Amino acid sequence: MSQRIENMTKQNVDTSTTTPQQFDSATEFKGLETRGAHAWFGTHHALADVSLRFPERTVTGLIGPSGCGKSTFIRLLNRMHEFIPSAAMAGEILLNGSDIYAPSEDPALIRLKVGMVFQKPNPFPMSIYDNVAYGPKCQGIKDKAILDEIVESALIAAALYDEVKD
Repeated sequence: MSQRIENMTKQNVDTSTTTPQQFDSATEFKGLETRGAHAWFGTHHALADVSLRFPERTVTGLIGPSGCGKSTFIRLLNRMHEFIPSAAMAGEILLNGSDIYAPSEDPALIRLKVGMVFQKPNPFPMSIYDNVAYGPKCQGIKDKAILDEIVESALIAAALYDEVKD
């Protein structure tokens, strides 16, 4: 049983209504697709049965009132939802036909393929240094001196270096 389903089962979440909208699957869809996506925070069912398609090489904006689930949905698409301890999800999220939540999928590699821009900063639960160095590390930069230079340069450019250099 997958971890996400196991988490939901532990929370006694009713999944009897999680039937995804059906799309024509005669040809493999190229892009990002959600099928019957659900998201929970503890017992709060934040998103219910969301099925959408985003064709590859497109830019999509999500617009809606505060608290309607836009950021939660975006976190599902980029595997950031799983960073939240009480979070669970159900449904499928496919990138070019492959389930991005499959155990064989590396979340870091998914994040290289699915770009996100948030209204507010959305750092990973790690140090400032590690957040800034995350992208270069994913691109294969391992040399600590180079990473140090990149991080320092980025923090200076953002006018944050003097505040966080220690």
